[in-house]
This record gives sequence, C-alpha cells and structure tokens, in this order.
Amino acid sequence: MSDHGSPTQNSDDTSSVNTSATTQAAKPKFHSAFAVNNVKTIIPVTLENDSNLYLSWSALFKVQARVHNVLDHIIQPTDETARQAADNLKTSDSELWNRLDAVVLQWMYATVSHDILQSILVIDDSAEACWQRIAAMFHDNKHARAVQLENQFSNTNLEDFASTKAYCDRLKTLSDQLANVDNRVSNTRLVLKMISGLTDAYAGFVTYIQQHDPLPTFPEARSRLELEESTMLQRAARESSNSSIPAALVAKSQSQDTPLVADSEERNRGGRNGGNRGKKSHRGGRNSGGRGGRNSGSTFSGGGGRTPFYGGGGRGPNQWQQWNQQWNP
Repeated sequence: MSDHGSPTQNSDDTSSVNTSATTQAAKPKFHSAFAVNNVKTIIPVTLENDSNLYLSWSALFKVQARVHNVLDHIIQPTDETARQAADNLKTSDSELWNRLDAVVLQWMYATVSHDILQSILVIDDSAEACWQRIAAMFHDNKHARAVQLENQFSNTNLEDFASTKAYCDRLKTLSDQLANVDNRVSNTRLVLKMISGLTDAYAGFVTYIQQHDPLPTFPEARSRLELEESTMLQRAARESSNSSIPAALVAKSQSQDTPLVADSEERNRGGRNGGNRGKKSHRGGRNSGGRGGRNSGSTFSGGGGRTPFYGGGGRGPNQWQQWNQQWNP
C-alpha cells in the first residue's frame, strides 16, 4: 500500500511545483518606471524646434532614465559588463524589456512639441532609434549653427540689456547652444567674455576679476557682478536723495526772496519818479504849483486856464471880484 502511494505523492508534489512556477512566470513583474504617471512634473522642459533647449531637455531626460535604470534603452552602455547585463535582460525577459522600452518612448512623446512629435513618430519604433532621430534634428548643420552662435556670443554686451542678470543669462544660453553643436565654451572664455562686455561703470570690477589667478567660475563671477550692480544702484539712490535736499532749499529761498526784491525795486522806481515829478511841478510861477500864473493854487496842472482847477496865469477869485466892483459901481 505504501509502495503504491509514494509515486502518487511525488506526482502531486511535482505538479504543485510546476503550477507555482507557471503562476510566478505569468505574474507581471513590477518596475519603478511603470509607476511614473506624469513625466512632465519631472521633466518640466518641452522641447521645441526654436527653443534651443535640447541640452537642458536631454540632460533632464538622462537623469530620469538613470533614476529608473533604463538609460540603456536610449544610450548603449560603454562598459562591457553593463552592456552584457542589458543584453541578458533583453534576451531572458523580452516582455519586460519591451514594456520598459515603450514607457521610455512615452516619456519622449510627452515632453516634445507637436511639431517634433510629428517628425519623430514611427510605428513599432524603439526608444533608442527615437532618441537618435531627436539628436540628429538638433545636430544637423552644426557647423553653420556654430558660426551663427559664435557671432551672437561675441557681440553680446551689457548695454543691450536692462540688468546684469539678463546679460549673464544670455551668455549662459549661448554657451549651452554652442555646446549642443560640439563647440563647448570653457569657463575661462565665458568669464572673460562677461567682463569684456561690461560698460565703463564697471571698470573697477573688471580689474578686480582680472587680478584673480585662476579666474573664478562663471557662477561666482556672475554673483559678484550682480552684487556690484546692487551696490551701485544703492549708492546712486543715496546721492540722488542727498542732492535733492539742497536743491529744494535753494528753490524755497529763491521763492521767498522774490517778493522782497520786487518790493525794493518798486520803491526805488517810485522814489525816482516822485522826485522828478516834484521838480517839474514847480517850474511855473513863484506862487503856483504848476507852470502857469503866479496866483493859481491848483495842484493838478500847470496850464493857463481861469478856473480854480487849472493853475494858469489868470486871476484868482478875489481879484475878479475887485475888478468887477471897479467897472460896475
């Protein structure tokens, strides 16, 4: 009985092992790349034809691929051991490899513009082939682009920008674009270009940077330049506020002195005229205030009329009465 039961027990054990193995093989394997729901939150740069952001986009994308250990889906490993491990995974678990490759493709499709998407979209494509097509779009005619970018880099000066921050941002962007076309700008050249494009107001800062050996890095020189600009603006504001106080005092004193000067001038003018008129009013007879006769008492004119308002040379009222009594007794 026991002999006949043993093979049956072994058969049951074998079938259970086979079932467990089949279940584990059928169970999908989890990978961290499958948990990424919105890649745009991790790669916030959208690659466009005219944005010149390929270097930033590709750098962020490579970081994302390294985090989830899928960089070998877009760039072949240079190390022989890493390359062999990638080939083994692709051969031993092709299903997982294909799923991960599709995830990387989705990341690229989601972080490029609509125009670029139309140019790179291919049926049954692989992540590596898509990556190479995108790189070719931005490395095409790289020598002509390098000449154009070099010209822009050499002719960038601070006087064309509103602040030192905007000026340094432009230099950094141009240097990154030159790196995209295999014409990388060294730190020494970038710093020298930064100080050579400054205005005469920064002559002291230029001398200060030139005295360093070796030159500071571009981020350090940029930080010091922005600090120098801030110091100059504060100094100019203080000088402007200090110079405005005396100007206001001078303007106020001038406005207060103006009525006094006008008053003095008016008095002088009146005195002169009054003296002259007084002299003219006594040019007439001896007893008259005018030019006319001796007996006139008028103060209005020196004419020769007979009325009392005109001090002429005629007779006064008493004389007219005496004359009238003599001729009309």
